[in-house]
Amino acid sequence: MAAFRARQVARIRDAVAAGRQAVRKVGEADPVVFARAFVAAGGAQVPGDRQGEAGEALGVRLLEVIARGQDAAPDDPDLDRELRRASMEARWAVALDDDRIVGFLLDLPESALETPTVEALAHQSQGLGPGVFRKAEILVLQPECDGARFIPVTEHDIEC
Repeated sequence: MAAFRARQVARIRDAVAAGRQAVRKVGEADPVVFARAFVAAGGAQVPGDRQGEAGEALGVRLLEVIARGQDAAPDDPDLDRELRRASMEARWAVALDDDRIVGFLLDLPESALETPTVEALAHQSQGLGPGVFRKAEILVLQPECDGARFIPVTEHDIEC
């Protein structure tokens, strides 16, 4: 399975920041708002694509599909990944302004946990517990983590 290259991860991270900012500006978890800003910032990436052409085409498809209200594309893993990202990141952006939420628990599919690097990520701790990432964090997951979810965590949920 192809992976995102370092430059791609950096580009995705910057585009996620732009998408979150756009969502926070409108004040509601709208995946379409996120996707527009994300694509405009060059965030749509196809793992391993060195030229960027495949990513541009993916961005066009993402905007077309998400505007129609589609939230999954099981026959196209790259498009499905970006649809899921738009939905998840839109909710995450709104959570940035919710003082009750302190982070997000990374919930990975069993198949992803079979990879040692992914398993290590699931057990990583930033002081909030294993697999819980601070809400200001921008986490770019590799394709082997497809199907992962982020579950909001409140201060009340954190074990002392």
